[in-house]
Amino acid sequence: MPPIVTGIIASLLLLANTLFWACFLFPLTFLKVIIPVAPIRKVLTSVLAMIANAWITCNSGWMMLTQKMNWTIERPDNLNRQGWYFVLSNHQSWVDILVLQHTLNGRIPLLKFFLKQELIKVPIMGAAWWALDFPFMKRYSKEYLAKHPEMKGKDLETTRAACEKFKDMPTSVMNFLEGTRFTQ
Repeated sequence: MPPIVTGIIASLLLLANTLFWACFLFPLTFLKVIIPVAPIRKVLTSVLAMIANAWITCNSGWMMLTQKMNWTIERPDNLNRQGWYFVLSNHQSWVDILVLQHTLNGRIPLLKFFLKQELIKVPIMGAAWWALDFPFMKRYSKEYLAKHPEMKGKDLETTRAACEKFKDMPTSVMNFLEGTRFTQ
C-alpha cells in the first residue's frame, strides 16, 4: 500500500479511536468535577485511568494494523501497575508518546506527562489531559522573569501541587527533560 494511503488510514483510525474513548472519558470527568466527595472522586479517577489505558491499547492496535512494527524492547521484569514511576526520555517527535505508551501500557500506571499550559487548547486532547490530571506547566522566559521576579519558582509550586495528587494513587510521571528548549 502506498505510504500516503497508510498515513490516511492510520490518521483516521487515530481520530476514530480518540473520539470513541472521549465519549466515555468526558461524562465521567464531568461527574468528577461536580461531585465533591473525595472517595467517589478517587474511584472516578481510577475509572478514567482505565478508560485511558483502553484507549492506549486501541492505539497500539491500529498502529500494528497499519505499520510494520518490528521493535526490540527491553524492560525491567519487575514493573508493577501498583507502583510509582518517574519516566525520563528524550523527545524527538509526537510519536515518542505513542511508542512509550505502547511499550509501558498495562505494565505501570498510566503515564502522565508534564505539558506546556498552551497544550490545554488542543481540541479533545487538551481536555482529556486535564481530565486525567496531567500536570500543566506555565513556562516563563528569562526576560519575563527579569520583569516579573515574583513569578520565579511558580513552576516548582505547580509541579509540587500536581504531584500532590499522585501521592495516594499509583502514578507514572513522564518527563521529556529538554521539552522544546533543547540546545546542544
